[in-house]
Amino acid sequence: MNFILLAALTGCAPQDATVDGDWYAWLAAKSSATVDEGNLGFDQSTVYSCNPNQAGWVAEECDYDLDYIGPEGKGYSEDDRFIGGDCPQTNAAGNFNPEDGPCNGAFTSACDEEDEAGFATECADVTSLEFNTWAGDDSYYGLTGEIKPWRTEALLNSEGDLQLTVHIELPADENNKDAEAQDFRFNFSIDPDFAPIECLEDENGDSYVEYQDGSNWVDEWSEDEDGNRIFYLNSGAYQVNPNDSDITWYLSNDMLSGFGHAKFAAEEAYSRPTDYGNYNAGGTTSFLAVEDHESPDLSGYDAKFANLCQQVGAVCDGVELDDDPETLTWTEEMTVVLGATDFEHKVEKNDWRPIDGSISGLDGWMEVHSSWVRLQTGQTVAEGENVKGDYQILYEGAEGGSRVLIKGSFDIEELRADRWGYEILEDAKRAENKTPFCGGATL
Repeated sequence: MNFILLAALTGCAPQDATVDGDWYAWLAAKSSATVDEGNLGFDQSTVYSCNPNQAGWVAEECDYDLDYIGPEGKGYSEDDRFIGGDCPQTNAAGNFNPEDGPCNGAFTSACDEEDEAGFATECADVTSLEFNTWAGDDSYYGLTGEIKPWRTEALLNSEGDLQLTVHIELPADENNKDAEAQDFRFNFSIDPDFAPIECLEDENGDSYVEYQDGSNWVDEWSEDEDGNRIFYLNSGAYQVNPNDSDITWYLSNDMLSGFGHAKFAAEEAYSRPTDYGNYNAGGTTSFLAVEDHESPDLSGYDAKFANLCQQVGAVCDGVELDDDPETLTWTEEMTVVLGATDFEHKVEKNDWRPIDGSISGLDGWMEVHSSWVRLQTGQTVAEGENVKGDYQILYEGAEGGSRVLIKGSFDIEELRADRWGYEILEDAKRAENKTPFCGGATL
């Protein structure tokens, strides 16, 4: 996007909301379309060069591998922007690169033991991560910036969902005269009236409506949210059958409270959904607080919840975290190792859900969240209303290994209704056939 085009678009661009905060991006060197496109500059990025399967110096070529993005021609330094790397090589003539002369000698490492130990230590921090195992699967460019939108669009769609889309300009690579500024667009959509219900029959055969699991989910989620109502972006969430790892259970549509989409320059990404213990199949952490649903034992529920909060590093009601755990918490993996200083996780206990006889469902399971939107309590989410809140969303690359994190707040001055809306087919057909949901019963 060139400057003239951006200026033209900015001049007539809607600004439906004031949005602030910070963004972080980890772009995968081998699989990121944005990296491949070459319009962004990475001179100021933090480079994570710890992929054990990626070649560094290639003696046969007398050069570094084309996919290598670590430090070149020097040893380890704790003050540079590189995390990990490969030791440069030299021959008897002192050659490091083809430009220095013929590549015709036996190469040896130009690093001393301190250099090699420094690279190894930095990479050990990355490759030993328990939760964020993706960080060791590729090499990454780490970028960060403030959320300063040039365009914001907020609306209430015909299904009643609140949608906010934010556009941020990404600077072009100053070393590439043909590069153009890029757009970082992120979006979230939540159902402000989210409250899963079910139609039941009483002993007389009369229909009645009740909240699924007997309570309003958002009310339960929001008890410890300091006067905010929280909506998890749980679209795409699934559980793995603990008795058969080939079987997965996805959440049904009526259980989904939100979703997020982003496009970082050329790369699309989707919000990371809820974790139910299926993130790292080889891990030892159990998300099951109740394993035997036929004869449930609730005596260890609190202890299992406290243990998960400790491992995640999440602030949980009634749980005192160890200030100096022996291993990094999952939150510290992001804040300490990967540089997202204000990232956090949230853990849901789910002990309010009645235990039934099936291991599937959410009762007896604990949840770990990294993507959500919160609305201030007491607001009316409707056309023309002022709506305020905050958010944290972790996006995962749709086709590559990149990750993008956003965190901040928003203030929608006057919510617009979608003028291109459509009626909901199920409601329309029920009205047409005079068959209201649950015989017309309401809460």
